[in-house]
Amino acid sequence: MKFGVLQFFSWTRRIPLEQVYARAFDRIAIMDEGGYDAVWLAEHHFNTYSVCPSVTQMGTYIAARTKNLRIGTAVTLAGFYHPLRLAEELALLDTLSGGRLNWGAGRGFDSKEFRAFNVPVEESSDRFRECVEIVRAAWANDRLSFHGQFWDFDDVEILPKPLQQPSPPVWLAATSPESVQRAAE
Repeated sequence: MKFGVLQFFSWTRRIPLEQVYARAFDRIAIMDEGGYDAVWLAEHHFNTYSVCPSVTQMGTYIAARTKNLRIGTAVTLAGFYHPLRLAEELALLDTLSGGRLNWGAGRGFDSKEFRAFNVPVEESSDRFRECVEIVRAAWANDRLSFHGQFWDFDDVEILPKPLQQPSPPVWLAATSPESVQRAAE
């Protein structure tokens, strides 16, 4: 059996945000030394629910401070990213962590995030699927061309490639019967 922790960076504003991060890093160090398998980092934007707008940047920092923990993204909000940039950042995290990335991707649920990023909620499922498809293809191919509904590019070389081959483990968030079906496909 493996144990991991979903790490939120919730902030009540009664204490300094730096203290929220310091306490989380102390917990993560204990987990690393105590035999836990993974820490999963929760990405959110524009609220105090989890003040972690970049799970790749946070994951890289945690990778530098730990030796054993796998670093999971729970989740990268795929529809808010350019997929080529996301493929690069995740591969860099995997490389710098010594191959400890678990990539979790999701479409998001907070209407405030969709409004601020100017992404129509009704496009979120299709954007999510297309982004995941592109990231996985970018890792698997030397060069990539893609012509989809939201992104279009030709003959792009994505570097670095992830250290884990053929790719880091991929996890997809699903909360409805339809999204469970899509993840299974």
